[in-house]
Amino acid sequence: MRFRIFEELEMIKETQRISLPEFDLGGVVPWGRRLAEYQAFFALDDMDGGGPVLDAGGGPVLDAGGGPSSFAAEVASAGVRVVAVDPIYRFPGEAIAARFEQTAVAMREGMARAADRFNWGHYGSEEAVHRLRREALALFLADFEAGKAVGRYVPAVLPNLPFADGVFRLALSSHLLFLYGDTLDFDFHVAAMKELLRVAGEVRVFPLFNLDGRPSSHLPGVMRAMGQDGVRCALREVPFEFQKGARQMLVAWRG
Repeated sequence: MRFRIFEELEMIKETQRISLPEFDLGGVVPWGRRLAEYQAFFALDDMDGGGPVLDAGGGPVLDAGGGPSSFAAEVASAGVRVVAVDPIYRFPGEAIAARFEQTAVAMREGMARAADRFNWGHYGSEEAVHRLRREALALFLADFEAGKAVGRYVPAVLPNLPFADGVFRLALSSHLLFLYGDTLDFDFHVAAMKELLRVAGEVRVFPLFNLDGRPSSHLPGVMRAMGQDGVRCALREVPFEFQKGARQMLVAWRG
């Protein structure tokens, strides 16, 4: 009898363990990426054979939900006009760094629990991912105060951006839309896409999978809603895969 009770308790504990999400983040968290990663996420080096997307002579680029990514710092140093928006930019760098440290613990634990859901060919290991995130943070923090002073970092949150219509030629959304589909609902996604298309001529979003490693259930409906609003949408392959199967970005533009 005692053995059976113990066995049942162990089964309950195992069921609870399995049911827990691998990434217990408590919402959207700051976890930045490097320029080279953005280039892979969004096929920025050569889109359809048309040459590099990022060049100093082109129009400005928006990084929507950039967090502590170093994308804006790195492309700005190359002469590209860029603006990153994120609600965390209202905080000082020290507070952003402290929040990153909390995120790092949850992310590393989550990657360890869900290791079989990732293709490690690009990064090599969880330690390499963590190292890149710290590199991105350091580059971001080095640029943050000066960049904020010249308007490169703007504290704002989708779907309400403080920009005029069509001011950007390209808007990028990395690891925000669709990834946090359990936190950000369908209506938010539609409103966010409409806002990005208000301020930019073209929008690219990656990845299109949830944190649980499955294709976002919001994506088909968002694409239908965009089409009904006169927006052209396409799914395009990118030279990157970390979540297994997540090899496409969403491209949207007004026809």
